[in-house]
Amino acid sequence: MAGTRFWEVVHYLGTSPGICSPPSSVEVVTYDILADIDAIEKLRQEAEEALKKGQLQKARLLIKNLDSKTVISLTNIPLATYPNAIKQAVKLIDEDKLDEAKGVLQTALNTLVVTETIIPLPVSEAERLLKEAEKLAEEPDRTREENDKLARLLQEGRTELEFAQALGYGSKDDFENIYSQLGEIEDKTRDGKSGTGLFSEIEESMHDAAMSSQPESNKQEIVSSKR
Repeated sequence: MAGTRFWEVVHYLGTSPGICSPPSSVEVVTYDILADIDAIEKLRQEAEEALKKGQLQKARLLIKNLDSKTVISLTNIPLATYPNAIKQAVKLIDEDKLDEAKGVLQTALNTLVVTETIIPLPVSEAERLLKEAEKLAEEPDRTREENDKLARLLQEGRTELEFAQALGYGSKDDFENIYSQLGEIEDKTRDGKSGTGLFSEIEESMHDAAMSSQPESNKQEIVSSKR
């Protein structure tokens, strides 16, 4: 009876949503660069020239600090892998292979899954500025000061997007689409004009640009050195 109950618990650990991979720790690190767009573009051009000449390490050094992002690293315990490890260990114990069984269990216990999420800071700041601009754009009777503020917010948002593009947080096509949408917003809000839903497309486009900055596979298994 006790053995049956044990395997029920093992099965529960491996199949229950929400506990298959509980969080173990969270680390948040921010990287930022103190440079203007011209300086960034110059470094990019130098790196591209180095790559053309096959100077990979030189190119790597040139662009290694071209970052403006927050990285959230979430470490999870992959409980879903435990049932198979336990079954394998039990089989090894039955075969009197105690050291191998211990190794299987130790590996399972020391295995963690790290998921990284990248937040491009200039894209995030552009989103904040345009969200504030959207509220003003929906106002039908704006004052002159509010019109000036709206124009300023849109321009500052554009500047942040240009900074994001220089750092490579999105493709050329991504940003051409975003600038086109931003231009339409500027036209539709000029001279006191207002409207709702003007920002829905650009919000989606900025989200897509941010998503393109995520690692191709943002999960990797690492084995602790603890023994």
